[in-house]
Amino acid sequence: MPVTKTIVCLANSFRPGGSCVAGIEYNNGQFGDWIRPVSHRGNQAINDAEKTYADGSELAMLDLVEITFDAHKPEQHQTENWVISQGVHWNKVGQLTPAHVQAAVAPANTRLWGPSSSTFIGQNDLLSTLIANAATNSLSLIQPTEAIVEVIYNKFEDHNDIWVSFSWAGVGHKMKLTDPVQFQRFNTTAGDRHTLANPILCISLAKVWVEKRTASKLVAGLIA
Repeated sequence: MPVTKTIVCLANSFRPGGSCVAGIEYNNGQFGDWIRPVSHRGNQAINDAEKTYADGSELAMLDLVEITFDAHKPEQHQTENWVISQGVHWNKVGQLTPAHVQAAVAPANTRLWGPSSSTFIGQNDLLSTLIANAATNSLSLIQPTEAIVEVIYNKFEDHNDIWVSFSWAGVGHKMKLTDPVQFQRFNTTAGDRHTLANPILCISLAKVWVEKRTASKLVAGLIA
C-alpha cells in the first residue's frame, strides 16, 4: 500500500539522469529516519517533473515536503531508498531553518564510513566495494567547525569542479560538491578558496561504480 511521509530536504544534488534527493523524516517537530526518494526507472534518479510542486515551483533545500511512496526498496548500503508513487505531486508543507536541522546533526565522533582511500584530488573520499557493501547506511548530516570550498579546474572534462575540505571525527576529508545551487554559488575562478564557519553538510555514499570497484563519498547538500 502507498504511504505518505514528510521529510525535510537535505540533498537535491546532481546525479546521472537527474537528481539525487534525500532527507530526514519529520513529524511533529521530531526527526526520524533518513529517506532517499528514488524513481521506478532503472537509474532511479528523480527528474525535474517529479520534484516540481503542483504550483510549478521546485523542491529546494530545507523544504518540508510530503511524498507518497509505493515501497521501501533498500539496495546494498543505500538502505534509505524508497520508491516514489508515479504521477503523485509532491506537496510542500513548510520549510525549516538551518538552526532547526542542527538537532539532526550526527554526533561529532560519527565516522563517515571506512577505512577509506582517496582520489587524486580528494581525501578519504572513496570506499572499496567490500567496505561499501558492508555499510548499513549511506547518508549522514554533519557540522564541522570549518570547511574550505575550493574551485579546481578539471582539464579532462574542461570544466570546474568544486571540492569541500573539512575535518570530522578526527579525520581529514576532501569531497566533491554535487549540490547544484551551492555549485553555482561557488563556481567562480579556478583556484579560488572560500572558508565556511560551521557549515551543515549532507554526505552521501554513492552506489558502487562497478568498473572501478569503488563508491564515492560526496557532499550532496551544503547549508551555509
